[in-house]
Amino acid sequence: MMGYRPMKMKAAESRMRRGIGRRSLFAVGYLIVAALLISTIAQTASGQPPDLRWEKVFGGAGDERGLSLLETRDAGLIVAGYTGSKGAGDRDLLLIKTDKEGEVEWERTIGGPGRDEGWALVETKDGFVIAGVTDSWGSGRRDLLLVKTDAEGYERWKKTFGGAGDDWGVALLETRDGFIAAGVTTSSGSGGSDGWIVKTDTDGNGEWEVFIGGSKDDGFSSMVETGGGYVLAGTTESYGAGGKDVWLVKTDLHGERIWEKTFGKSSDERGNSIIDLGDGLLVVGVTEDLGSGGRDLFLIKTDYEGEKLWEKTLGGPGDDGGMAALAVAGGVVILGQTDSQGMGSQDLWLLKVSFEGDKIWEKTFGGRGFDLGRSIVSTKDGGMAVAGWTESAGSGGEDLWLLKTEKPQ
Repeated sequence: MMGYRPMKMKAAESRMRRGIGRRSLFAVGYLIVAALLISTIAQTASGQPPDLRWEKVFGGAGDERGLSLLETRDAGLIVAGYTGSKGAGDRDLLLIKTDKEGEVEWERTIGGPGRDEGWALVETKDGFVIAGVTDSWGSGRRDLLLVKTDAEGYERWKKTFGGAGDDWGVALLETRDGFIAAGVTTSSGSGGSDGWIVKTDTDGNGEWEVFIGGSKDDGFSSMVETGGGYVLAGTTESYGAGGKDVWLVKTDLHGERIWEKTFGKSSDERGNSIIDLGDGLLVVGVTEDLGSGGRDLFLIKTDYEGEKLWEKTLGGPGDDGGMAALAVAGGVVILGQTDSQGMGSQDLWLLKVSFEGDKIWEKTFGGRGFDLGRSIVSTKDGGMAVAGWTESAGSGGEDLWLLKTEKPQ
């Protein structure tokens, strides 16, 4: 028995070791598969920057810029801006309508002997309304220009608003009973420029206007309708910590101020755009706090009372900034400009950040010259379109630039 028992024990031990070995190999394989799966999920969550699908350049002997962009109901695109190459005067408001591939369907200019520009654009049930600035009509200086066109871009009516100073509109919303434009005025008599809101009926007739500001220079650049009123973003020198600060103002539907907030560092900051994220507001702008060596992109997330939830500064050794934003799946795409990276003196900069402001991906578009994006929209096929201007392609000066990307991840 003494000779047999060790043999039986050895056989059992051998089987046990083989079992342990098989389990160990299975465990190792499981860990490898799990690691690959986690890596795949992480890559999917982080995403990749979108590829360029197409780009178009429109221009002539003068300068052209695209300042506002919409996807139309027929899945095409319409750009508002200005042209110095054609039209009636020194600079005319320019409208270009394209199909979804950027092929021109029609092009219109609206203007007089002076300078006329389109800065903001909405599509109505029977056409388009554009807000901008003119010195061809109105008080004789710069006035806010409001133009209604039919669905083919032909002018139906034109209105101007302003006083003895310079006045212009850079943001526009359609309301249930008309339109509301916002911008900057020096006609209010405060001693500097003020933020300005103008409300009209559906035919562009003025109903009320509100001036908001102090003794220095203040102005609005963007607005959203939310919570039974409007929140306007811009820049102020009259309030805040000194210098220029990001400025948020909440009004009711009649323009009466409910609250205002300022955000700034030790340097100058500007608020360029605001969007509603569904759980708060995101302001996109620029800070000149020189921690990175130049101007940087400045992001501020607030709740609906304007209380700051977080702020982020993103950029490199050169000058960087943000112009607009777009909420997408898994975060926010920021449209900005950079000379910290890319090919030229300034490139269009797209970056995606999480809802906490952490960078997920980034990509630049442009050539050797100065290239900038001013307006960004989602498209029905899941991609994005951007309008701006470029010096790297086209006629040699500034040309209107329209880009379309594939669906971002």
